[in-house]
Formats: sequence, C-alpha cells, structure tokens
Amino acid sequence: MNIRKILISLALMLIFAATTAMADPPGGIFPHDGFQPMMGAAGITADKQHLYVVAGPRIMEYSLADLKLVKTVDLPKPAPPKGKEARPCPPPPPMGGPHGVWAGDGFLYVLAGPMLFQYSIPDLTLKKTAELPKPEFPKSEYPKAGK
Repeated sequence: MNIRKILISLALMLIFAATTAMADPPGGIFPHDGFQPMMGAAGITADKQHLYVVAGPRIMEYSLADLKLVKTVDLPKPAPPKGKEARPCPPPPPMGGPHGVWAGDGFLYVLAGPMLFQYSIPDLTLKKTAELPKPEFPKSEYPKAGK
C-alpha cells in the first residue's frame, strides 16, 4: 500500500470518527424546535485598563498591564421559544448567528445571535438584555407563476 492510500484512509477514518462523536446518542433523536443555541459567540475588545474576550458562552476580563485573567462571567443561556413542541430534525449548525463585542462609555456590549447584552465594566454585571428584531425580507416584485 502506498503512502497516499494510507493518508486517504486515515483522513476518512478521522472524518468518520468526528462525525460519529457528534451524532445523536443511541436511541435518541436531537430535539429541534427552531431554536439555535448560542455556541459561536466570539470577539475581543479593550478599554484603557482591561481586555475583554468573548469565547463561546463566556466573557473573560484580562488586565492590560500583565494580561492576567481578572474575571470570568457566563453569558445568559437563551430560553427556547415559547409554545413550540420539540420535533425531531438534524442538529443546528455549530454557529449561533452574528456575534461581536465592543467596549465604550463604561459598558461592554456583547452581540450573541439575536441577543444584545449590556454589561457594566469592570465588574461585568449584566445591566440590560435586548432581542434584535427578526429581519424582514423584501417582497418579490415578480408575479407568481400561472397568473
């Protein structure tokens, strides 16, 4: 067997192993109700004294002087939509929508999916939470087929 075939076989085994590890546990189906968990929030910003890093569900505050971790705060866990029953379908993609972080005027603003969080700094106390409106798509100007 040449080296190319060995490498291809190894790559396929790794892909299979990774896919199997992410699969649903035996006997179960992922519940899905149109709700996507916040998994991919990420960003970095700073003020005059601290560096703020958002990674996944956490905010980490570092001192700019020595880059030592000062504080860690968990972002609020999003609640599933009300009035919807779970229905089986594939798991959502590993991204939670748009995300970002910005520090200014004594506050840290974190965008995680459809949610905007305002934290006071440097104590990282959650002050306000806002849900962004769902985007409205433009209506088609073309007539429907058959009319």
